[in-house]
Amino acid sequence: MRAFDFAILMMCCLFWAGNFVVSSWALSSHPVPPFMLAFIRAIVVLIFMFPFLFKAWPAQWWRLAIVCACVGPIHLAFLYTGLQTASASGSSIVSQMLIPLATIMSVIFLRETIGWIRGAAIFGAFIGTLVMIYEPSAFSFNIGLLYVLGAYTSLAIGSVMMKTVGDVDWRQYVAWLAVMVLIFMGAATAIFEGEHVAVWQAAKGPLLIAAIYAALAVSVFAHGQYFKMMTKYDVSVVVPLTLMVPVFACILAVMFRGETIFPRYYVGAALILPCVFIIARRGKIAPVQED
Repeated sequence: MRAFDFAILMMCCLFWAGNFVVSSWALSSHPVPPFMLAFIRAIVVLIFMFPFLFKAWPAQWWRLAIVCACVGPIHLAFLYTGLQTASASGSSIVSQMLIPLATIMSVIFLRETIGWIRGAAIFGAFIGTLVMIYEPSAFSFNIGLLYVLGAYTSLAIGSVMMKTVGDVDWRQYVAWLAVMVLIFMGAATAIFEGEHVAVWQAAKGPLLIAAIYAALAVSVFAHGQYFKMMTKYDVSVVVPLTLMVPVFACILAVMFRGETIFPRYYVGAALILPCVFIIARRGKIAPVQED
């Protein structure tokens, strides 16, 4: 990989990592409702990507609609709800379950086969996730991290479904993804979240910062550059480098949020990250990165 492309990919990882920290800050430290945040984010994305809405849709447009639903409103609803209580560092590590989950979904939906090495790596990654989300002092599971796991399960389904859609311009995909989020999260915030005027007055700054950051740094820049990298290099080259996301996220979370990295996070990361690396190196799954 060229040094310039490597630097761009590391910047993408840094932006994805920053999104966990910024979103966690907005959702857990301020009265920012998760559905409203997703709705505002979609508006910002559409301001920049609106011209790409009117390109011809692929023949399998209904499959693209399912992908957009999984990667957009369903994923963000779980993710932002989880980040209200889950730490940014823990969430970023759990997010790496995307690759094992996408591999499992490829077996279910695409009838792909996996060898015993990838199978063992998937099992190890799930054990690591259980270690992270289980709180022995409370004899319970961390609900926030369970929501985050649900978010990446939805993203894994969308990632695998994307392989059945055909060739789609990433800008058109991002634009219609924003439309889907706008419609469903707009309805969700209207039905389930109240006092929008009061929220706007009390937390307009954090709401806009989190929404604009996620829209521009993640949806437009990082998402677009990731798609370009996937067209230039093999999956086995690009995907393992995204393991830097939880590394950057943990550093940023400690620096700017004062988070504590619990011992079970170290144990979980020690199981998840090597297993994800093995799966990524041996497979051809290229998960959609959308946080």
